[in-house]
Amino acid sequence: MADLKPGTLCVIVAGCPENIGMIVEVVAHLRNFEGRDDAYEIKTITGRNFRQIWVGNNLKAGTSTYAITYRYKLRPLVEDGSSDETKVEELDMPRPENIPA
Repeated sequence: MADLKPGTLCVIVAGCPENIGMIVEVVAHLRNFEGRDDAYEIKTITGRNFRQIWVGNNLKAGTSTYAITYRYKLRPLVEDGSSDETKVEELDMPRPENIPA
């Protein structure tokens, strides 16, 4: 997967169930961070706290607008024709022409 640059808007596609679908902004690419490979600092774009955050080994209600996550949990929001490697086909979503009317 391509590295994400600060300022990139992404959708959360994995991880804490209540955070899936949230739109976030990449703050920094941390690479290796506290045992995590390819870690990113992200923040909510609404200014509201994340719905869930891991605190140690426990999943708690979010108390921050910032979090650290893995790259595979993020899909950038990109325009058609972008050079980003993430494509609709990779997201396992049906293409419009394959959806029965």
